[in-house]
Amino acid sequence: MVSAIGALLLAIGHTPWAYVLMAGILVVDGFFPFVPGETAVVTLSTLVAASGGAGLWIVLVVAVAATMAGDAISFFTGRRIGLDRWQWMRGPRVAALFARASRGLARRPGLYFVGAKFLPFVRVAVTMTAGASGLSVRRYLPRSFVASTLYTLYHVGVGAAAGFWFAVNPLLAAVIAIVAVFGLGLLFNAIARVRRGLLSRARTEPAP
Repeated sequence: MVSAIGALLLAIGHTPWAYVLMAGILVVDGFFPFVPGETAVVTLSTLVAASGGAGLWIVLVVAVAATMAGDAISFFTGRRIGLDRWQWMRGPRVAALFARASRGLARRPGLYFVGAKFLPFVRVAVTMTAGASGLSVRRYLPRSFVASTLYTLYHVGVGAAAGFWFAVNPLLAAVIAIVAVFGLGLLFNAIARVRRGLLSRARTEPAP
């Protein structure tokens, strides 16, 4: 049964529709972070690697392009409507997220673009804030390309490693890769929360 499922997964991974599906998920993920874009990239990378890895560069190129397209929707949405058009944008948590994104972009825009990619809600807030702040397309595109490429390389790398190491069992490889990405994502979130807490404490504590 497991081998039959693995064979089916490998067959699906070889179809053009797998790339189309991954691209569609990544585009939506750029402005609606509840969609599992990372899972789509990792799963397809795992299946391609488990069958020899010849198409990994296609996964990378398609994923980078689709990620940039999804981010562009957030960017131009921010430019078009701003950050307070609707009531949900003015809620305490969302407003604080936009404010944090604005501060990060003002201090280290390139680094912040890259770091935010690994935090789903933060990356949408950062991209929308970049658009709302009036950042030019000429300055935005290189940052988007670098951030999307590093973000995609990471997920393709995790999926490829699992696919190569567990090539005899593609189903197990995909599960391991997805769990690894989610585990590392939780770690990134925890580190970001601790860092924000330390910075907040440093700002509120009186100077000696």
